[in-house]
Amino acid sequence: MSRPQFSPRYLHPTQSRPYTLFSRFRDNFNEARKHVWRERPIEPQFSRFPKPVGDSLRKAIYYTEFELNPVRALHWYKQALIAADQLGMHPFSEEVLGIRLQIPHMLEKAGMMKPAIEVLEKTQKDCLEWVQNGRRKQMIRNRERARDGDRIDDPTGTGEERKAEQEKEAEEERRRGFVMKRAAGVGVKIAELYSSDYVRETDKAEKALLSAVDLSRAELQHRREMNLPVSQGDGDYYLNLTEVAFAFNELADFYAERGRSDLSTALYMQSLSLIKEDQQDRPSTCAQVVLLNNISSQMAEQAQNPTPPPAETTSGTHMPPVSRDQLLNAASEWAKKALDVADKIQPPVRTEECDQGCLTATYNLGEIAEMQGHFSEAKKYYGEAREIAKKIQFPEGVSRANEGLERLKKQA
Repeated sequence: MSRPQFSPRYLHPTQSRPYTLFSRFRDNFNEARKHVWRERPIEPQFSRFPKPVGDSLRKAIYYTEFELNPVRALHWYKQALIAADQLGMHPFSEEVLGIRLQIPHMLEKAGMMKPAIEVLEKTQKDCLEWVQNGRRKQMIRNRERARDGDRIDDPTGTGEERKAEQEKEAEEERRRGFVMKRAAGVGVKIAELYSSDYVRETDKAEKALLSAVDLSRAELQHRREMNLPVSQGDGDYYLNLTEVAFAFNELADFYAERGRSDLSTALYMQSLSLIKEDQQDRPSTCAQVVLLNNISSQMAEQAQNPTPPPAETTSGTHMPPVSRDQLLNAASEWAKKALDVADKIQPPVRTEECDQGCLTATYNLGEIAEMQGHFSEAKKYYGEAREIAKKIQFPEGVSRANEGLERLKKQA
């Protein structure tokens, strides 16, 4: 699911720097979190399915993973879904949704991107309609109870039935939360396929990502209003704060790759805010370091434009225009903040992303100082970046730091 990321071109905006130090760091982070919407392996656990469903599914998986044959695979996926329906499995259970999502996975493996997108869009549409209808009906039931009075201790003996009914309704809302989580993830996947080299329909990719962000934000608001859990540590059956943050991050990456630093900066900030809220009672993670670096990088990118356009956030508000010096100073502060946060993260929470984050932030500080004409400061940061790169055995980082030092020699 990882794809090339927008790379910083602080000093030479007219020259291409494919896959720079910052690109490598961002790609590694994306690779680490590419399954954020799929906590479980792609292959279903067959023991969770009734035998008729599992038998068909085994054949479908065989023709997906071992002997790729889209026609035969699709036939057996359909047979598995038919068997699931005949056995009364819930059409939006984790198991049945898993089968449905296997189909576009198979089509993608076969290079059939457009059909894969169509299946994903249909699945997402069905999910959203089922959730919306269910919540609408639940709202009506709640209003009727509020009007008539909801007495669980009814002496006629219906109290226990009412209690059982409410437990069933709670379970359905739990299922709706899970389905919304999948629907948001499907939206991100749709955008990825639209952005792929096989399709290249960036307008539709942007629309899918905007939809995923709006859907995620609306679901988060719904859970807050219903006093339902939103933090990552309270369960994995609903869309949590960190996953909403990743939806914002995907959209920010999309704009960063296309040079819209104003939009990407605002979105990275919103993503960081959600991550920090989710981790407020737990140690910071390297995700914060990544986002702080992203913000720093995009502010420095924006500083290359002498009159940066005002950024419109997803809420429709605008960030006031700021000067080049203000942007560079802010970019420097965000990079330093990334170093501060990374310095406080210890194993096992600390991963190689934190070490790469320290390297990237230090190198970025060197480029920012160089842009500001602070050559002594830039030399200091490039030297530190080179030492960090050597320590973590990152040759590309050593090379980039040396390039920076060579540029400074020419300034002397």
